[in-house]
Amino acid sequence: MDYLKKRVEAAASQQEAERPSWVSNKNASLKAWQYVEELKKEKSLYIKRHHKITDYLVQKTYQIKGSDIASALDINRASLMNTSSYSPHFKKYLDSVNKELAAAKEARLLKAQKSPSRGSIRNSKDELVRSNTDLKKRVSELEAQKTEELVRYAFDQLPLPVKKKLGID
Repeated sequence: MDYLKKRVEAAASQQEAERPSWVSNKNASLKAWQYVEELKKEKSLYIKRHHKITDYLVQKTYQIKGSDIASALDINRASLMNTSSYSPHFKKYLDSVNKELAAAKEARLLKAQKSPSRGSIRNSKDELVRSNTDLKKRVSELEAQKTEELVRYAFDQLPLPVKKKLGID
């Protein structure tokens, strides 16, 4: 148990060390910053899982608004974004997070456009048509060859009197 307690304490101290300087326990900045971090993970996961342009028609699917944070934390939006001592820093931080998310969205859409998904099919339609016709030709050649071999084998297996009557001899 001591080991687990030490790990929890180490994780907590590491989390505190990662906080920006403007975040404080004395005001709502800590809650707001933590909530933005959670939303950032959610939005990043959404971006990672969606690749169509239509998935991003609504901006709230990939962007974080100050009003959403304020309503989730029961804080006045104006005090969170404008009037508090931490507001300029928080606003700047939120803008940078939104820029990161928008860049990730654009990169994801660009990647999806460059390699359109056709499931497990990796070739283009023209390549598939070409290989299909080649394979059909090869199958017909093999069938003809096999038929010829079967007929020859059948004639070889016939008894000599039957061959003479048929005039194959």
